[in-house]
Amino acid sequence: MNDPLSWCHDYPQRTVARGETLIREGERRDCLYVLRHGSFDVRRDGVCFVRIAEPGAFLGEISAVLQSEPSATLAAGEESVVHVIEDASAEVRARPELTLRVAQVLARRLRAVTAYLVDIKRQYAGTDSHLEVMDRVLAELSMASRLDVELGSERADVPDYD
Repeated sequence: MNDPLSWCHDYPQRTVARGETLIREGERRDCLYVLRHGSFDVRRDGVCFVRIAEPGAFLGEISAVLQSEPSATLAAGEESVVHVIEDASAEVRARPELTLRVAQVLARRLRAVTAYLVDIKRQYAGTDSHLEVMDRVLAELSMASRLDVELGSERADVPDYD
């Protein structure tokens, strides 16, 4: 039963109208959602960077695991239906199958991001680019295990990313 939709049918469903915000950046509600159908645009600091449309996708999983405020806003790209898991932080700790599924999603994402960074580094090897920054990013990602990591930019002309 790898598919979250196969085991989350006991959780209530919520219909989200097109354009309605499900998760708001910086507003902690301790809910985890599983997409039944539809799509959500993910925005951070007002910039849309991905659309999630895969049935069974988790929404709000990072906040549930880290017990933190959401780092992005999710708004429905079309009428959508989600399963709602209230008290998500406790549910993630209490249900091993949920914990495993969320961990697998996060691990796949980290693997993809790391592969992408390595690919960029490989493409620009031997050029006069600033690959030392990429080396620092890869090192930080591979060693990041602290819970109190401060997100943000060291550049004064770039906004913080927390």
